[in-house]
Amino acid sequence: MEPEQITVLLPDMFQTFLKQPPRINPHYQSVKLESEEGLARFCSFEPSMRKRVNKCDFSYFCAIAAPFASRARFRTICDWGNWVFPYDDMFDNGHLRNEPEESQRVMESLMMPMLGNTANLNSQDRLRIVQFHDTVVERMALRTPKGVQRRFALAMQGYCRGALTQIDHQFSGKIPTLEEIAMIRRESAGCRPLYYLVEYAHRLRVPDEVFEHPIIQELENLGQDMAEGVPHNMVTVCRRNGMSAQKAFNTVGRLLERRYERWDKAEASLPSWGREADVEVRKYIEGIKCVVKANLNWSFKSERYLGANPEVVRATRKVHILADSPPIGV
Repeated sequence: MEPEQITVLLPDMFQTFLKQPPRINPHYQSVKLESEEGLARFCSFEPSMRKRVNKCDFSYFCAIAAPFASRARFRTICDWGNWVFPYDDMFDNGHLRNEPEESQRVMESLMMPMLGNTANLNSQDRLRIVQFHDTVVERMALRTPKGVQRRFALAMQGYCRGALTQIDHQFSGKIPTLEEIAMIRRESAGCRPLYYLVEYAHRLRVPDEVFEHPIIQELENLGQDMAEGVPHNMVTVCRRNGMSAQKAFNTVGRLLERRYERWDKAEASLPSWGREADVEVRKYIEGIKCVVKANLNWSFKSERYLGANPEVVRATRKVHILADSPPIGV
């Protein structure tokens, strides 16, 4: 017997700068195939995982996130994007889903080269998918400012921390509040590392002190929140707290509306760091926008969240979901 479904109206997520059609990196098609095949070969993926990575098409996401990247640097960002899906899947639906201690060890091994611990990089205990990420880190280290590398490492630490928190919640059966899951998803969704991958891919030279400014931090956080453009986890929390499906989507829609307003206010309040620095800062902020655009447009192109006809969902904003609230994913 098929589970019962209902129809809900999605909030209008294509607002402010998200109304603009995205630019797409011209190397998308050719690099997509190279990146997927390189990852699959390095990690010895089974045909089923190869197919899932191909269908996910995270290279399309990366093509919008880094539209001006050179072919070589676009390949690096695609490699990371294609990597993060099967890596994250180990903790989401894979063998580490209910293994918090082993998950901790895998995350620690992932962070080793980024934290300067290179003594045990060739250990047989390190998974091939972890070793593939080492190649991304190595490429980023070439002719890349130390500040970019440091920001990427800190963002990856946050990603690992957020993912482990969700695993702990799963293991303990804890249902987080809406605010808790919003804060966890800021880290575990893997959005912040993309900011610095785009900074690397576009060869930006943003002064390090810029990133300490509260306005820049506000824009980064809002970008992460808005990049949760198909907010299934937050909707699930609302439904678990007694809301109807439509009310849950409306509630999350209002949260997004407030973030759009905060974005416009923050962007209008940017200070100046000098003429040359300001040009680079503006490019960085456009990079944040591109990451948000990438997530939203990729989500409405992919069948991962919206079913077999995502273009119809985008046009009508109507989507069919399970009548019963599903478990909270990672």
